[in-house]
Amino acid sequence: MKRLIVLGTIFFFLFGCASATTINSIPSGAKLYLDQEYKGETPYTHTDRSILLTKRSVTLKTGGYQNFNAEIKRSELDVGALIGTIFLTIPVLWILKYPSQYIFEMEELKKQ
Repeated sequence: MKRLIVLGTIFFFLFGCASATTINSIPSGAKLYLDQEYKGETPYTHTDRSILLTKRSVTLKTGGYQNFNAEIKRSELDVGALIGTIFLTIPVLWILKYPSQYIFEMEELKKQ
């Protein structure tokens, strides 16, 4: 029984804590920076194993549009983590997950 609990705990920490979200922009193809680190162009799928209430700053940049700043955060209930909390107390740190996607509309620069 102890072996099963240990294996279940290891499995949970390796695979159960991850959450993913897709970051889209209008227009598509904007350069994406998460916490000031360049990640690629939109659409971009971000996955991490961060804990409850984690926030990441988002900056989008593309020619002809103003830079766009926002944040993404784990804000949706993760039912799997909630069920895991019944058996172990640690999964409560991962009870929230990212929404499936974020769509950010960038504002065009005003022509002078």
